[in-house]
Amino acid sequence: MLSNSNLLSIGWWSGYTLLGVWAQRFVPGVDFLAPGIVLALQKEYRYGALWLMLVWILLQEGMGSLPFGYGVASYGMLAVFYAMGRWLFEARSILFMCLLGVAQGGLHVFLGYSLARLAKLHVIMDTLLWEGMIQAVTFAGVWVIIDALYPKRLRHNVKPL
Repeated sequence: MLSNSNLLSIGWWSGYTLLGVWAQRFVPGVDFLAPGIVLALQKEYRYGALWLMLVWILLQEGMGSLPFGYGVASYGMLAVFYAMGRWLFEARSILFMCLLGVAQGGLHVFLGYSLARLAKLHVIMDTLLWEGMIQAVTFAGVWVIIDALYPKRLRHNVKPL
């Protein structure tokens, strides 16, 4: 049987997923779920972060128009960037989140262009560059918001700033 904290965690992440998918409908090309992966990794809940990544990859691949692989590469590289950056920066610093946002924005442009070209789709670079810039700017802001809204009862492993 699930404990109250597990139910709260499942409910919170489900609600965040619904809001993230809804937000992506209004701001195309921007991944509102990626900051959630970082938050899950920060609270040292690796198996939970892995499950979230798996579910969100399936969602992203199903909602997108690019061939399979964008979500795997994007979230996989985000986890790698986070793991590498933890050695250099405080894992919960706003500077580190801004750098992760810039990396995600650049990765969006690179993956979007590469996978679209592989699928022989026409790529509008201006749109792709704008999406990458918006991703870079919004990443840290979304992380700050969800970090503030994350339930206090579930913060037992999160270290203070």
